[in-house]
Amino acid sequence: MSVDVSRAFYSAIRSVVGDTGTNPVRTSVGDRIFAMEAPASSALPLLVFSVSGSTSSNYFDGSSLIEATVDVSLFGKTEAGVDALALIEAQVFAHVHDQNVTSLPNFDRAKIRSVSRGTPTIEGEYLRVDSTFIIEGLDSSATS
Repeated sequence: MSVDVSRAFYSAIRSVVGDTGTNPVRTSVGDRIFAMEAPASSALPLLVFSVSGSTSSNYFDGSSLIEATVDVSLFGKTEAGVDALALIEAQVFAHVHDQNVTSLPNFDRAKIRSVSRGTPTIEGEYLRVDSTFIIEGLDSSATS
């Protein structure tokens, strides 16, 4: 399940916006979007996400409500300033919050929603912002 959720979140964060064919997050971090951890000596800014857990609630009709937690960390250069990283965090929120997810197998519908938004903190030579999202969906594969 967590592999499917990781793929779905990765697909959502990299998706383009409407007719413009752009993605503000990818414009800001380039292709430096990583699952679990970033390679050593990666250029900043970058985004790292991980699935930290999931829960399942079963219903009498055989379907299940699945909630998976996705933790997102943004890293940026201290000299770029707090505002620059806060802007990227706002772009991530605007891009994925309330986005429908269509790439989860066996799910009738799924949606990403924000649970918490962080503020930039100084971590030595870089800045960091942590946010949390939930991917919530209805899995009806048992009723098929």
